[in-house]
Amino acid sequence: MVHNQTLEEKTTASLVYSFVPKQPDHLQNYTCATKSDLAQYSMERTVQLFIYMPPKVLISLNKTLGIAKGEDLTLFCNYSSNHEVKYLKWDKMFQHKNPLDERSKYLNIKSINRQHAGKYRCTVTNLAGRASDIVTIQVYYPPTVNVIFEDRGSYKQLNCLANGLPDRYIFTRWEHRSDCYDLIRYLPDDGSGRLILANTKGETDRHHDRGLYICHASNKVSLNSSNSFIRGEFSLKAQGKPYFVSSNNNTQYGIKGQDGNLTVDFVSFPEITNFTVIDGDMKHYTDNYTLETWRVMDKVYNKTVMVNGSRLVISMNIRNENDFRSYTIKLSNRFGSANFNISLRSASCPETPEIMMIMPNENKVTVHWRESFNGGFPQSVFIQYRRRDVQYWNEIPVSDPGMHSDYIDGLTPGTEYLIRVYSKNIKGASNFTDMKLIRTESAEDSDNETLVFLVFVAPFLIAIGVLYWQYKMGNLRALERISCFKRQQFIYQVGVGAVENNVYEMQNNADQQAVAQNAVAQNLDVPVYSSIDRRANLTIGQTVSYSTTPKRKRNYLEKCQENTGNDIVASVGEASGTVSSATKKGPDRLSYIEVSFEPKPNEYKFHIHGSENRTNYVDIDFSKNISSYVDSHTESDDDSTPQACAMLKYEE
Repeated sequence: MVHNQTLEEKTTASLVYSFVPKQPDHLQNYTCATKSDLAQYSMERTVQLFIYMPPKVLISLNKTLGIAKGEDLTLFCNYSSNHEVKYLKWDKMFQHKNPLDERSKYLNIKSINRQHAGKYRCTVTNLAGRASDIVTIQVYYPPTVNVIFEDRGSYKQLNCLANGLPDRYIFTRWEHRSDCYDLIRYLPDDGSGRLILANTKGETDRHHDRGLYICHASNKVSLNSSNSFIRGEFSLKAQGKPYFVSSNNNTQYGIKGQDGNLTVDFVSFPEITNFTVIDGDMKHYTDNYTLETWRVMDKVYNKTVMVNGSRLVISMNIRNENDFRSYTIKLSNRFGSANFNISLRSASCPETPEIMMIMPNENKVTVHWRESFNGGFPQSVFIQYRRRDVQYWNEIPVSDPGMHSDYIDGLTPGTEYLIRVYSKNIKGASNFTDMKLIRTESAEDSDNETLVFLVFVAPFLIAIGVLYWQYKMGNLRALERISCFKRQQFIYQVGVGAVENNVYEMQNNADQQAVAQNAVAQNLDVPVYSSIDRRANLTIGQTVSYSTTPKRKRNYLEKCQENTGNDIVASVGEASGTVSSATKKGPDRLSYIEVSFEPKPNEYKFHIHGSENRTNYVDIDFSKNISSYVDSHTESDDDSTPQACAMLKYEE
């Protein structure tokens, strides 16, 4: 009986109950009871059933376990057994270099790695049998990322390949960086780790696609709590003809008289084979240069970055201002060539100007100067002055340097001043010119000049005005008598009406005529012109005189036309001499004029104006000298006989 329930019953002397015990039968009480008619009581015996059962083993309900690489792994072998376990064993279902602990319910692995991944089994054995459980361990690790490049002709393709566990990946945008690792741009990813590079005109030609391309992939496995995105990169080595980087300066500077350089930065893959410097139409091949690898600055896809390139430095000697001009540098490699233009300019202080003239007045000094080389920049001119007995300089800026003259006002009459000039530009100032010592005019000097003008010049100007008035009134007879041309026009020079010198014959005082003429010639620097009249015998000034023959044989070859007379003009500065004319009786009985001047040292040269245009029948003999000739002219004004014409001109 079990729990007062009869399982089997017999009337025989013995009873055997046979069954296959099950787990619920474990520790059940089985009672065997007897009953007899002879006895008033029953006998029974109870036994407890102990069943030896195989163990039960469980490692995890989830048969696949994932763990990140580098973490510690602990597995627990959870088993049950109603009697003593003979042994417990952990084993890995493929070869492992380290033996596992077979006696502990716990399996501990420190800093698990990818070699620890696999299936683990726990086996428990007792008297009734054995049992085991299996679990799969996946070691998660971030992916390894590689970039593969493909040239598809019309475009380029980059593939970001990731390999990790789990094998589900997330890709971010691509990075394009220069060889010097400066960020150029971000490029979008299509979600599969693929990048398409289209050919961009103006950029790809300069192989701006060159550089590092970086992709990032993640399977959400991080190491030591770091970023789970793993990078992969590819270095694109684009090649092509050389190009000059954007950081080059088309305008470069040097200093006259010193050594200078023409410097260019460029990128060339492969390396350049030669270079040429072109100056105008001339080509110069020079060995005086340096070429070295250089980190250069360039603008790539609108981003200024540092790239790997080269620097070419060409040395030159700047000898003069003509070296500041344009130069063309040409680079070549096996793919082609490129040109770059450089304008070399000066960058120095201006050179010292030169004082040309200083004109002092009573209260003002006018300074004239000449500018020198401006150093390459616009320059300003400054005038400094001081009294000779004062140590401090006064300075005035020139209001208009282009005029090359300016004045200093407010000076003291009759005082000595020192004057110097210098110029300045944005680079600095030039040296000072040499100091010039001048003295302003005194008030007495100014009064003397006024007196000279009133005494000598004013009467002469009045006489000119009267003569011109007579001419306007039609009173031409006087003019015809003192001119070889009957209607010769007045001559005007530098604002002063200078007429034929024979007008002085109309004055009462010959000395006053000479003084007036000399005053004009010397003080006013006005050329005075004289017409030689064959019918007159006059004195020009104080020392110059002439006379002409009153009678000669008519020669129709030497007619003087009223409109185109052949004049012989003599130009004299302040020289003194004697002019005389006479008629020589030759075979053709032609008249000629002899001009002679007494030697007097001066800085002016004597010229005979018109001698180079004389006709073939006119001869001037400078070796003859006739002191005087009697004027016996009796011809009338209407005489048609050709006249011998000459004109003397006094000029500086």
